[in-house]
Amino acid sequence: MNKISLALSAILTLALVVIIAPNIFAMNQGKILRNIAIWLAIFVGLGLIYQNFGPGSPYPLFALPAAMSRPQLQPAQNWNADPAPPPSNPETKSKDSDTNDTQGYTPPRE
Repeated sequence: MNKISLALSAILTLALVVIIAPNIFAMNQGKILRNIAIWLAIFVGLGLIYQNFGPGSPYPLFALPAAMSRPQLQPAQNWNADPAPPPSNPETKSKDSDTNDTQGYTPPRE
């Protein structure tokens, strides 16, 4: 999300709180601190469950099987280094050396 959408979401949330809060306070007369503690405990519990069993944890509850998940990519050792040229083998060289690939593929000729 960009900064403008985050700011608009925050303003919308504050507007909803201003509109809804007086009725909620009137309905919860004398029980506000108890309800705040209950909701805080619920959110802390959900956060701990997500932290310990969520997608980034070592033991996720809902993980894809290993065959369906993407393997972790290894970082490159040196991004600025030029790749090494492929080894030249004089036995596999032909007249058109540009048509021979390093993996032995020769495209069809016209």
